[in-house]
Amino acid sequence: EFESNFIGTPSKYCNSITQDTFESLKLLKNDVLICRTNGNHRYVGKSAVVMEDTNFAYASYLLKIRQKKEKINSFTLSIFLNSKYGRQEIEKYSMVSNQANFSPAKFKEIKIPIFSNNFQSGIELLVKSSYQKLLESKSLYKESEELLLQELDLLDFKPSDENIAVKSFQESFGNSGRLDSEYYQPKYDELLKHIKKTKFDRLGNIVKIKKSIEPGSEAYQNEGIPFVRVANVTKFGITDTDIYLTKDMFSEKDLKQLHPTKETILLSKDGTVGIAYKIKNETDIITSGALLHLTIKRDDVFSEYLTLVLNSLVVQLQAQRDAGGSIIQHWKPSEIEEILIPIIDQSIQAQIEEKIKKSFELKEESKRLLDLAKRAVETAIEESEERALEMLR
Repeated sequence: EFESNFIGTPSKYCNSITQDTFESLKLLKNDVLICRTNGNHRYVGKSAVVMEDTNFAYASYLLKIRQKKEKINSFTLSIFLNSKYGRQEIEKYSMVSNQANFSPAKFKEIKIPIFSNNFQSGIELLVKSSYQKLLESKSLYKESEELLLQELDLLDFKPSDENIAVKSFQESFGNSGRLDSEYYQPKYDELLKHIKKTKFDRLGNIVKIKKSIEPGSEAYQNEGIPFVRVANVTKFGITDTDIYLTKDMFSEKDLKQLHPTKETILLSKDGTVGIAYKIKNETDIITSGALLHLTIKRDDVFSEYLTLVLNSLVVQLQAQRDAGGSIIQHWKPSEIEEILIPIIDQSIQAQIEEKIKKSFELKEESKRLLDLAKRAVETAIEESEERALEMLR
């Protein structure tokens, strides 16, 4: 739930702590959170700054830092910790076994540079500007979601919590081949009624679906071609992977076919099903077999629009219906081909596409500003604050 250099919104809740405990754990503006333990050593030491007072508590695998303001501001501290020199300090004191660990005692040992107030103010401005761009990006993305749901009369849709449906054998198993009762919950029928009020089609008629590969863990390497799995994909992008495949495994022809090209939509079918992300540029990655590659084959469906629909409750509920009933979720390609996709007026699709493109541009600009802040901190350490300040002007 770290978003770049900032905290995100929690997805889990707890009601088993006292009010006093909550007050002690509550995150306040300018706190810095640091990941102290994780199965992936690259996450250990990663930091995020709290930009506003919250009603969020933090988990036990995180450290909360409140810096001495006369020494360093929270923005400069978090940027340093995420810079290459901060990473070097963290890795020097981390303990790595099955889990990597960075203890509070070890944190006290790391060396943190103290910069001038002038330089720290420049870093603070960059980080705050980056955060503002991120908020604007989120706002535009939310507008695109609301525009879609409004067009489908689903803006105020609340799925029924009724868990009883009465259907004949022909209406149930005879039609779907499914006998699990969860498949026939009324909320799914309610959703389909909304979709069928507008123009729609099966996903299999809209896209070509291509499977990727699953080479097995014995093929995993520490360097080579980045291997992207479901855990690395969100609707907002692809995170760095620590798993690679050697080029020797593939011919040039196979590699060309396996790399997802620009405009390809990745869709997860195993584990966390129904995550969709559209590739923005040509890539040199290979994705796991749990990620399908979708390529649009019609002119009346825009790629950003379709990606949004796949990530919306329109498809998420259909995915929940199809992949439910098992401990590890699996969404069959044959089921994915059958999901219903609303096809709204192209002028509205164009509006949605424009908002999403602008949203991703703002997100990239937010990242660029943070990268600039990191380079400035590294330059101040390597050369001088004067040289670093020139970069900030």
